[in-house]
Amino acid sequence: MGYRWKWFLYSMSGALALLFALVFGIWKGGVALAVPVAGIGSFYIEADQIDVTNFKLLPKIGESSESSVVPQGASTLDATIKGMKLYKDIDMPGKGRVRVLITAAGDVKASGLTLDLSRLSSDGSFTKLEVAEHNDTDPTKKFSMGASSIVLNKPVIEGHYLFANSISLPGMVMQFELNPSQ
Repeated sequence: MGYRWKWFLYSMSGALALLFALVFGIWKGGVALAVPVAGIGSFYIEADQIDVTNFKLLPKIGESSESSVVPQGASTLDATIKGMKLYKDIDMPGKGRVRVLITAAGDVKASGLTLDLSRLSSDGSFTKLEVAEHNDTDPTKKFSMGASSIVLNKPVIEGHYLFANSISLPGMVMQFELNPSQ
């Protein structure tokens, strides 16, 4: 029985450290979710709808737990997220999979958001969309995309880094699920 208490204390300590880091980041005015999720693969953002303003996207080469070179898009934006679900699945050797899930009861409002992503699927509509090529020796500056506003319906985003200058999460709930179903 002592062995299970040991694992419980390790898990609870890690969860409380993650929660403390998140609360401390919000208190200091910036939230970097890349700290707890960097180096352990992708995290996912799902929502009913995301209303985006001030959108810019550039190509980027980043890393994940699977590879040190992963093509990604580096985006900056402001957003209102309806029905947000942010989660990360972590394999626990011999125990199964644990999902760290963050949800919000109301509309999430974020400004100064930086998001590195490798996949986005959604029905989208753009206002003042601009796609451009640039003559540059740096391959990450050869292409850019921007829009004054975007509406994404039922988006699923595979992300690798997330930072927000400010974010409100009304009715935030963080929970841990063992062997979650997709």
